[in-house]
Amino acid sequence: MHYSREIPREDWADYLALLSHLSRTRRVRVDAGSSTADEQPLSQSLPLVDIRLSEEDGLPGRIEVTVGRPGEEITYRLLGPERIRADENESGDLQCLALLQEEGQLRMLVFFEPSEVFLEYVSPPLASM
Repeated sequence: MHYSREIPREDWADYLALLSHLSRTRRVRVDAGSSTADEQPLSQSLPLVDIRLSEEDGLPGRIEVTVGRPGEEITYRLLGPERIRADENESGDLQCLALLQEEGQLRMLVFFEPSEVFLEYVSPPLASM
């Protein structure tokens, strides 16, 4: 079973800060696309360093997603986001965070690999030899 929920705009900064803290070093893949173009991978599976909402007076907000290893970080920015949608599995483990601009515009998808805790929960124990 798969669940999708929209994050209210007034909660974006707190949600992304908490997600960044809880998911730091969790491996993610970042894709981008639009309604007129297929998704294109921006990064392969890399550790999440940070994800945040940046807002400055008079400028449209942006969401910044930083991935990579120490000294080799890459930051992706989505300007003027309109919506954030979180897709979770039945146990509440985040699978994908969709960062969306207006309908038909750019979208950034952050795919989360299963957390170690989730893998331990669903993986059968190794057979002893």
